[in-house]
Amino acid sequence: MQASVVCSACKSEVVVTDHECGEVICSRCGIVIDRIESPAVQEWRAFSADEFFRKSRTGGPTSLARFNKGMLTSIGNGNARKNGLNFNRMRVWDFRIQAANDRSLKQALPELEHLKESLALPETIVEKSAYFYRKSSRLGLIKGRTVSSVLAASVYLACRELENPRTLNEIAAAGNIARKKISRDYRLLVRIFDPKIPTVDHARCITRIANKVGVSEKTKRMAVRIMRQIVAMQISAGKGPMGIAATVLYIACLQAGEVKTQKELSVAAGVTEVTIRNRYSELKKYLQDFAKSSSLAMAIFVFAFQSPIIIHSAARYATTPKAIITMHH
Repeated sequence: MQASVVCSACKSEVVVTDHECGEVICSRCGIVIDRIESPAVQEWRAFSADEFFRKSRTGGPTSLARFNKGMLTSIGNGNARKNGLNFNRMRVWDFRIQAANDRSLKQALPELEHLKESLALPETIVEKSAYFYRKSSRLGLIKGRTVSSVLAASVYLACRELENPRTLNEIAAAGNIARKKISRDYRLLVRIFDPKIPTVDHARCITRIANKVGVSEKTKRMAVRIMRQIVAMQISAGKGPMGIAATVLYIACLQAGEVKTQKELSVAAGVTEVTIRNRYSELKKYLQDFAKSSSLAMAIFVFAFQSPIIIHSAARYATTPKAIITMHH
């Protein structure tokens, strides 16, 4: 006779068995009571016989980030007493007959796993990075270059293409590679592959910096609004996205009364304090010039750099009552 399962938390005997996850769950409080051995299930679906035979396979899912896409057959390290020498000789020849590309993949893919853990990269970025590296290896782009630098350039290219804000300095520090080498190989990959790299989303850069320094949601939204206005005025063109994002976040912190120093923001953004000060001065100069001919730009200028002296000087350029109302508001 089988004993009934009782929840240890709420003492309920009504449980649900999830065969797909292999868990026994309490229906009242949701706690996992026990784990069971569940049969392997397929993670794909087929709606026709042709689709079923095309997708059906044995083993785990394939991945570009694994050597031989996860379908490697290798000779084990264990030696039998009788045929140990033969197994050792077979392992030697198995290594010798591998192509140079395969050997470089064996070196590169563990490094890719290390970068994934160091930078907390999602699987989509890892797969795309492995795709770029494999393609570079097939085209012979690794000759004369190091495996580490080409791999780091592939990771940076994947981050740019999939809109994941990562800087060259971060990748260089995680892989212990010179930034100059990664930049050189990145330009080569862009020239050869011609990928469709979208424009950097400054809002994502602001969110990333804000999360690191612990800025409130209100200040974060204010910074995003200011950044959208600056991008619309084409002031951010040709400038580093992380530097200008840190500057705009610094302005928003001043407006919201949050105490965040330039040093804190520069460390979180991976730029210097001088960069933030220079961008701040440039934004002020641009908005002052725009304010002379545009009441809208003047209102943005007052909103972003609000102080009694600036408001007094900007009021001289207000040409419409609406601009003056917006400015004082």
